[in-house]
Amino acid sequence: MELPAQALGAETIRSRESDVSQSCQIHSANKGDADLIPLLRAALPDGAIRRIVIKPNWVIHETDPDFPIRALVTSPTLIEATIDICIQKYEALESLLVADVPIQSCDWQLLREQAGIDRLESKYKSRSRPRIEFRDLRAQRVRVLNGYLTPDTSSEDVGDPAGYSDVTLDQQSFLDPICEAATSFRVADYSPEETQSSHHKGYHRYRISRSLLECELFINMPKMKTHQKAGMTGALKNLVGMNANKAFLVHFKAGSPGSGGDEFPPDVEWPIVLQARVHQWARGKSKLLFRVLQKSWRAFRRLYGIEVKATREGLGKRFLISGGSWYGNDSIWRMIYDLNKIVLYAKPDGGALAEVPQRHYLTIVDGLVAGEGNGPLQPLPVETGIVGISENPFVLDFCLARLMGLDFRKIPQLSHHAEFGRDSWGDFDPETIKVQWNGQELRGVGSLPVLHRFLPPAGWRGHVELEFNDHAD
Repeated sequence: MELPAQALGAETIRSRESDVSQSCQIHSANKGDADLIPLLRAALPDGAIRRIVIKPNWVIHETDPDFPIRALVTSPTLIEATIDICIQKYEALESLLVADVPIQSCDWQLLREQAGIDRLESKYKSRSRPRIEFRDLRAQRVRVLNGYLTPDTSSEDVGDPAGYSDVTLDQQSFLDPICEAATSFRVADYSPEETQSSHHKGYHRYRISRSLLECELFINMPKMKTHQKAGMTGALKNLVGMNANKAFLVHFKAGSPGSGGDEFPPDVEWPIVLQARVHQWARGKSKLLFRVLQKSWRAFRRLYGIEVKATREGLGKRFLISGGSWYGNDSIWRMIYDLNKIVLYAKPDGGALAEVPQRHYLTIVDGLVAGEGNGPLQPLPVETGIVGISENPFVLDFCLARLMGLDFRKIPQLSHHAEFGRDSWGDFDPETIKVQWNGQELRGVGSLPVLHRFLPPAGWRGHVELEFNDHAD
């Protein structure tokens, strides 16, 4: 298959990236949708684009009304507007796929209803050209029954019909420098052996949907939220949903810093470590044993006053902090960087990365209703009312952090930006970037206001917030 970079012109992609790689636009929704539509249209790259993938945040269905769907997932209204603009702009468009890889416990049918996916599918299903599809790209779907994961074979609308390809980064992976700890690489609820088989010294792989790899334009549509492991989730973190096998996504290193890990903070209490170890051990045992231990853990939690529900009141209590859910996590930002390399440089058939960009890229972030607190799964809604647009995910996330009242210097996925590579997305000075704020040109992240001082996740409180002197009103 011909590479998109060759079909579209690699020099065109490279030139467009360098021209605007240090700028972004932030638009307040209360300024009116009429102003937003031309901004979105102008931001889309020119060319005879045939295949588009839109990657929203469809992480999970609403499981608790305290953490509503409008703060969990990308707005269907914003997705719809983006689809319509793509149809209008690209006469050669053949297919447009809107897809994500939700977490393993997501109920896809319920998510379809709650997130407006059913409505969108009904609107576009009669179209033959361009063909518009909405898919769950998990390679296998499971259901949670009595707290235990079991295969879900109730429907066939799962996975990528085009299949999946392994993309290998090897020594280019940002995880490679810490591979002396490769045997401690972990993803909660997945086999450590499978994670370690995909990540060890000199070898690192990810399993990516071929439909994503074969697209000519990738539109990243994240949700503006705090994140318990990464500090915040925006453009960079949203790409975790490209990978079909979650076991390939290193989230933390087992243990606390004293033992070379970043699973727990240094002051972790023994009941939390005990629960994590028993939980990991029980996952491979019988369902009956797992249910017994689950009830025991709930009683244990009540006895020691350990809170797991992140309401504003709950976050002020003795909250469960484990699984790398704290500011000292030195693993997850590396995995995030790997995936951002992949979205730009991975070839349509996978394998090693190319030397030149393989597809156009654009981020449209949904900050209409953002999420604070213990995101991404327990977001407390914040009516920020903004939409952000950029071809550079780093620049946009720096701006989001400022708007959220978070210090980018204390968020590893942002503070390490220069390590992403010279002449790359991460090669910029945060204080010289160009920001269009409701049509007004500003210079530097510090010129933006703080819209709301977001409540950080429990493991980040007291560490990631902007100091008072940095607060711009």
